[in-house]
Amino acid sequence: MRKLTVSLLLIVLLALFGVASAQDVVTLEFWGGWTGPDGAIMQKLVDQYNAENPGVHVNLTVQQWSPLFDAFIAAASAGTSPDIMAMHPQETAMFINLGLIDPVEDIVAASEVFQKDAYVQKAWDLQFYDGTMYALPFDLGVHGLFYNVDMFEEAGIEAAPTNAEEFLEAARLLTIDANGLHPGDEGFDPANIVRYAINMHTNHHAFYQWYALYNQLGGQLFSEDGMSCAMDLDKAAQAWKWLQDLVYVHYAAPQGQTDYARDFISGRTAMLIDGPWQIPAMIAAEADGLNWATAPYPTIFDQPAVWGSGHDFTFPTYADPEKRDEAIAFIEWLGANSFDWLESGQLPIRNDIIESEEFAELKGRQSFVDMLPNQVLLPNIPKFSEIFASNAPTPMMVMGQRIILENADVATEVENACNLITAILSVP
Repeated sequence: MRKLTVSLLLIVLLALFGVASAQDVVTLEFWGGWTGPDGAIMQKLVDQYNAENPGVHVNLTVQQWSPLFDAFIAAASAGTSPDIMAMHPQETAMFINLGLIDPVEDIVAASEVFQKDAYVQKAWDLQFYDGTMYALPFDLGVHGLFYNVDMFEEAGIEAAPTNAEEFLEAARLLTIDANGLHPGDEGFDPANIVRYAINMHTNHHAFYQWYALYNQLGGQLFSEDGMSCAMDLDKAAQAWKWLQDLVYVHYAAPQGQTDYARDFISGRTAMLIDGPWQIPAMIAAEADGLNWATAPYPTIFDQPAVWGSGHDFTFPTYADPEKRDEAIAFIEWLGANSFDWLESGQLPIRNDIIESEEFAELKGRQSFVDMLPNQVLLPNIPKFSEIFASNAPTPMMVMGQRIILENADVATEVENACNLITAILSVP
């Protein structure tokens, strides 16, 4: 009987110890918008951290960026927030303006990982708003050119296009109708194209491309005081016309396209404008015979410029302050282990990684890294979401879809968008 009592006591104590241990685990809520292949890589990193740190459990929540930000604002309005909020450098101002994220300068002052000299200067500078640092950098990304090496060789194209003339000639040679004819050939049938030269975005990446081309022309988007649209309407229209003509004049890109990477991998298009986050899909497709390479985004107009962005980490104001130390420790671990994040295709911003032999051996990345000096980000303004959000009829989305999907008059759409932007910015 006594042996049974002792056994029962041990069971009770072990159960109580298990409950206490579970209660001692700190759960961190970590939100991000990595809905592509990069989401699986981030989850793998989170799982690794959880395994190495049994006293902490990081819970990764992923959804598309724009609805994720809506959820973040809704949670904050109820007085709660995730412990860590990932975002892009150009989006921080709207959350700073709403009082939803805290400065990180004290974190940086005490950190051995997040030190200015360890990072690419531009990546570091993007974390500041009005002279205060609000985010910790993680990566950068830009558009670049993926191309099918076999199709290029078959067409007699020796190198990826670097300017407008080379691009249009390559596009002509790579676009083929059912009779094997190219645009400009007698009898070419634009209604029966079996392979297009290039993709054409119909989502927010359409106006990302426009923004790059507009910057190649030296265009300015907002007035110096940030209260009105300052578009050069002629240059803005010129940039859009280049993209629109690829679909409706040169027949080099399909109209109404939706799955850009899949069309490239399947051979429907010979080139793809997209970001380095597509690299994992390209590597996976090599098993099915895809022979691919990358090249810098071409300089179509006066000067090099390419749309870009990046990921950074912020610490929400309404998160539980009792868990802030654990949240910082996790982000420092991610920063120190950011080489593993390169599996997602994203670009490194730590100098030691960029200069390493290991990075040099990674396929396809160098073309993107070479373009970082020409990276242009959308303006980081408090009303960013009202002008650029992809999940609402914002001026940029409406302008892009009307021009690319509906072949609308470019000059009219540019003027309409500029007027709407001024109306948004002029409201205090």
